[in-house]
Amino acid sequence: MTDIIMQAYQVLDEVKEDPKYIEIKYLDQKMLELYAKEIEVFQDAKVKYDQVMSEGGSYHPDFKETIQKFSESKTALYSQTEVKRYFEVEKEFQDELNAFLFEMTQAVSSHIQTPNKLGIVKKGGSCHVR
Repeated sequence: MTDIIMQAYQVLDEVKEDPKYIEIKYLDQKMLELYAKEIEVFQDAKVKYDQVMSEGGSYHPDFKETIQKFSESKTALYSQTEVKRYFEVEKEFQDELNAFLFEMTQAVSSHIQTPNKLGIVKKGGSCHVR
């Protein structure tokens, strides 16, 4: 079992050397430096949005104003070049990881469930050991 754990750490080290992983880390730092204000405004708007949704949703008196501020803050943040690139690379990297996990689980058993292309694991079924 120790050998398997050591091999898992080696795979993890290889993942951390992947250019996409490195770019994600770089973009994350860059976004924190460049868009600190936009991130803070977005997070505040998200907190307010979550509060309004839990307190009555569309029937809440502040619903329209809150939705508008949340939408504007999200657009201001997500329209930035680095943020767009971050999500593109993150999606590509997640797809690669899902493909790797699928290959690993198929090598063990075809009954082990893995996320599909949308990242969803279907309910039901189990690993059938025979």
